[in-house]
Amino acid sequence: MKPKIMCLPLVFLLSISITACSNDKSSLNLNNSRNASSDPTSSSSIPINNPSESKTENIKTLMPSEDNKNYSVLEAYTAVLQNKVNFISTDNNKKVNFNDFLTNKEIYGTSFKVTRFAVIDLDGDKIPEVVLELTPGKYPEFYEVLHYMEGSVYGYIQVYRGFQDLKADGTFRYSNGVSNNGYGKLSFESNACKTELLGYQNTSSDGTTTFFINNKPVTEEAYNSFTKEVDGKKDVVWHEFSHKNIETELSNIHNGS
Repeated sequence: MKPKIMCLPLVFLLSISITACSNDKSSLNLNNSRNASSDPTSSSSIPINNPSESKTENIKTLMPSEDNKNYSVLEAYTAVLQNKVNFISTDNNKKVNFNDFLTNKEIYGTSFKVTRFAVIDLDGDKIPEVVLELTPGKYPEFYEVLHYMEGSVYGYIQVYRGFQDLKADGTFRYSNGVSNNGYGKLSFESNACKTELLGYQNTSSDGTTTFFINNKPVTEEAYNSFTKEVDGKKDVVWHEFSHKNIETELSNIHNGS
């Protein structure tokens, strides 16, 4: 069985480091900020209007076919990102408006600007997720993953170092420092997401480094070959965050373009 990492609710995002996910036997103590020497992502967020009180909090959809099912999902994401309906934040286990999620410092300790977004099937269930790149200052430090489940949109926050170099097939790289890092994919539950480890390396206190693929020990040569293959995969396509781009990209997904 592959080891899994449970994503825990966040209370304060301005702490020096954040434990993003915990393994059954150990936890990944991932820093919540990008190296300050890295180049900032040059994108701008859009002004977001508060929804009227008459807007419903949930999207109730009929899904008689697979095509209509995906269309309903994409409509749900669009409505959330345009502040027409609320989504369920797994960080505080309640429904929140998207604008409040970005600006409510009482919950998260900081405000966010969305710089970019991507539409991608992260868990291979043929239903896309929406990944939002969040910037509290000059540099991206977090991601919010929107996932559709049983008629509602759920949000799961990821720290930057725990969700790096996202690929088009949903594979990503995580790092807990030079002594503990690897590659994984997400799976989802209603109250949490899990990182399924595809391959990783650990360095013990005596300096011995061990390598694993699919939770089985391998040689360093085999692991290097694995990392080269994963790093060579096609990167996910990112889009500047705007109302126009949201509507365009989600419509394109529905139309198969």
